[in-house]
Order: sequence, then structure tokens, then C-alpha cells
Amino acid sequence: MATIADDLNAIVVRASSPDGRIEGEVESLRHITLRFVHDSYEGYYRDRDAVTLAHQLGRGATLMAAAYQRARRVVMRAHSFERYSELSPPFSPRHRDYLERGARLTAHGSSPDGEIVVTTVGLLDFHVSIAPDVLERHDEREFLQLADRAMRDLQVGHQQAHTELRHEMYLKYRDRER
Repeated sequence: MATIADDLNAIVVRASSPDGRIEGEVESLRHITLRFVHDSYEGYYRDRDAVTLAHQLGRGATLMAAAYQRARRVVMRAHSFERYSELSPPFSPRHRDYLERGARLTAHGSSPDGEIVVTTVGLLDFHVSIAPDVLERHDEREFLQLADRAMRDLQVGHQQAHTELRHEMYLKYRDRER
């Protein structure tokens, strides 16, 4: 029988941007892969439309995150972990505070020169901004490398923000009952 960690690590989800021109895959929140469908990068490149591309990437990332959360809930339910909601909140104030603050946790990531910047709130809502001249200077492969670096930086930023939250929560509740 697989452990919950094994099942969580085995999660793989796929999603497309709302315009269907970008596909992404998330493997256990460790690996995120993007690709343009049928040379669709060429359309963004030809029109020099960094704003639309940024919007599509942000919405696509949000859809991938939602798909991951659904898959994660299935795994948690299969291992009899309780899901909390407003109707059935966690019993401990510490856990409730942690869930509420975690849902508002903001993280940022960017490519090395800040050409692509990604921001997330709670790892559920993503916003992407792309410098206007990026499409003029980079082909599809180079653009995907920049996007990958921005997402890896975002993951590091989120982990750091999450570590800081746990540390702050530990200090806040250190002398109280759990």
C-alpha cells in the first residue's frame, strides 16, 4: 500500500491556458513544464503581444494549480485526512490561523533580469508580467527557459515565505496549547 507521501508525489496534472495555445504540466508541485501548442508562440511573437501572453500564462498557471488542488484532495480523502471548510473549521486556533494565513501567502519569482515576473497568492492565483521587448529578443526556446527560471524562483520564494510563516506561527503559539 502506498503512503500518502508517495501518492502526493505521484500527482501529475495538466491544464491549458484559456486560449488553448499554452499547455502546462505539474508533477507533485516540484516540476512545472510549459509548452506552446502548434507553434502558437509565433502568434504572440508576430503580434508582439506580451500582455495577452502574460495573461494567458497567469490564467493557465491558476488552472494548473486548481487541478493540482483537486487531485491533492482526492489523495487526502483516500488516506482519510479531513478537509477543513468554513462549515467544518479546524479545532485548534493554531491550525485555523495557519490555514487562513497560508491562503493569503504571497510569493514572487522572476527570470534573472526580471523580464518575466510571476506573483502568486496562496499558490492558487497567479499573475504574470512580461517586459514588452521580451518577445522581440527571445525565440520560443529562450522564452520558455526564462519562464522556467521565473517559476523556479517563485517556488523558492514561496518556500521561503512558507518557512517564515511557520516560524512566526511557532513563536506566536509556542507557549499555548495546540
